[in-house]
Amino acid sequence: MFRSTMKTLFVLLPFMSLAFPSPAQSADTSCSLLGTKVDGKCVCDPGWKGEDCATMDLAPVAAISGYINHTYASWGGRPLFANGKWHLFATEITLQCPLILFMNNSQVIHAVSSQASGPYSKRATVLPPFHHNPTAVGPTPDGYYLLFFIGADQVNTQIDCSRGIPKRCTRDNNFCRGKSNPVSNEAITMAYATSVDGPWKTRVILPRNPDNNTEEWNCGNNNPSAHVLSNGTVVLVYRANPCTGKGGESLGIAIADHWNASYVRRKGGPIVSPNDGTGNHEDPFVWADARGNWHIISHDQSKGNVCGSADNHGCGAHLFSRDTYSWTVSKNPAYSTAVHFTNGTIGRLQTRQRPQVIFSTDGAMRPTHLFNAASFEGNNPDLNMLTHTMAFAFN
Repeated sequence: MFRSTMKTLFVLLPFMSLAFPSPAQSADTSCSLLGTKVDGKCVCDPGWKGEDCATMDLAPVAAISGYINHTYASWGGRPLFANGKWHLFATEITLQCPLILFMNNSQVIHAVSSQASGPYSKRATVLPPFHHNPTAVGPTPDGYYLLFFIGADQVNTQIDCSRGIPKRCTRDNNFCRGKSNPVSNEAITMAYATSVDGPWKTRVILPRNPDNNTEEWNCGNNNPSAHVLSNGTVVLVYRANPCTGKGGESLGIAIADHWNASYVRRKGGPIVSPNDGTGNHEDPFVWADARGNWHIISHDQSKGNVCGSADNHGCGAHLFSRDTYSWTVSKNPAYSTAVHFTNGTIGRLQTRQRPQVIFSTDGAMRPTHLFNAASFEGNNPDLNMLTHTMAFAFN
């Protein structure tokens, strides 16, 4: 077992797997820790491209796949492979409502496919409204499957949109959420089970406003993503914001010695914030690569984002670190709104968020598929369109 100190944890990381390359193969920071320098240029790892290796090398698509329900909106998720099938855990918005009514109608569903890219068919509702933004991890070294998400049961708040969106559910009326948003929208919960089919037990791991200071940068916690190390330690990355609604979106880290132990927020400031000049970062997805380096893909929005436009609602940023303490934002985006089709055309997503990645199982941690919550029809606040959970294969 590792000692509880973070210094010991990250000093020992390079020795935790036989898959780590020798020092001669160490990645270069100018290649975003996703490639090596040869003759002054980056030679990118499989799955990555560009002058700094920060751009996802996504394959052209013949048609959009994933979890596409033409009646119900969905909002991203991540599949796990178990029992010969792919099991996607995703956000779905009930009763034919659009995404913007998620605080009333969002639930977590389980969908299944024989292929990683789908199409996925819904099998069951795992967590009823209000539960949102799940990230699935597992199996852990001791055989558990984990779901990290926000929300708590409040099924009596659902809005029925089957005959159209109620006229009262406008932005001016806070989209029918009442005078305030649910407190559970800013607290992170974990569900756990020994099977992807459950039964699932839950517990809150990062409560809202633990320091009794609504102006603290991490008073509210959202968008959880976790990576489980081979010794069972969990590194959790989350979006953080003051509970006052001011201060923008930052990213923070919490550590647990075991998935069922206490999750302790790392003291100090965020790993990235709007004050750093790279926009607001949310929807983080975290992983450690085969070399032991750390990476995050985030949805990067507002002024200063790496895509160069505050109006871009589909910008993916890549962050990298050798130790999880010092992080760098790559200068080039991981992805944009562009979707390349096999017929040579390019489609433009109006929104592309909630990035989550699945990797090869050979120890190389080669990315195989990117999942996004996305829509070609409009941005996520729009009332008259549905968002979907889309899968994109890497070359």
